[in-house]
Amino acid sequence: MTTTLTTATAATSTADGGSRPGSISHRLGLWFAHAYVIGLCGTLAGAYFFQFGLGEYPCPMCLLQRMFFLLSALGPAWIIARSRKGAVTAGAWASGWGWAVVAALAGSTVSAAQVLMHIVPPDPGYAGALFGLHLYTWALIAFLAAAVAAGIALFLTDRAQPLDAGTASPALRRAAGITLAVLFVFAASNLIACFLLQGVHWQMPGDPTGYRLLTDLGL
Repeated sequence: MTTTLTTATAATSTADGGSRPGSISHRLGLWFAHAYVIGLCGTLAGAYFFQFGLGEYPCPMCLLQRMFFLLSALGPAWIIARSRKGAVTAGAWASGWGWAVVAALAGSTVSAAQVLMHIVPPDPGYAGALFGLHLYTWALIAFLAAAVAAGIALFLTDRAQPLDAGTASPALRRAAGITLAVLFVFAASNLIACFLLQGVHWQMPGDPTGYRLLTDLGL
């Protein structure tokens, strides 16, 4: 009788996403959340290279796309943050990735709108290009790829939800702090970049040629 009760308790705990350490697939699911966040931050790093390295200033729609990249990364980042405190349930996993899908699809509409704005020849498009495609076209591709990746994570919820893999694995515990810090740095730096471009004005030029804050300060 005691053995039966113990088995039932363990089964209930497992079904609730609770006490047993995550298997390899559950650890991989959490690593995938890390890869998703870092991948979107890497996309923003590429945009920063064009802005600060090549001197190509982003337009308002470009900045809006950056914000949607950050918003999409918030879903799995929330999962990572929860994994540091205990088990991640199926509901929490689905909520995080559902947020990622919605934000990625919303961002893709902004990218698609900008593509359509410049699709009719002889419009040269806005700013420079990478491998023949402008950054907003690459953003559209990245958003759609992100939505597919997040959708796959949702589809594999039973196998990929972390359970308590985040607390059971020292490597995942260390990685959680690093990944969340990277996302915070990119969110903060994007806010600073927007402030430099717009300054204290209500509106930002559609085709910026410099940093208005620095111009207003006489720098």
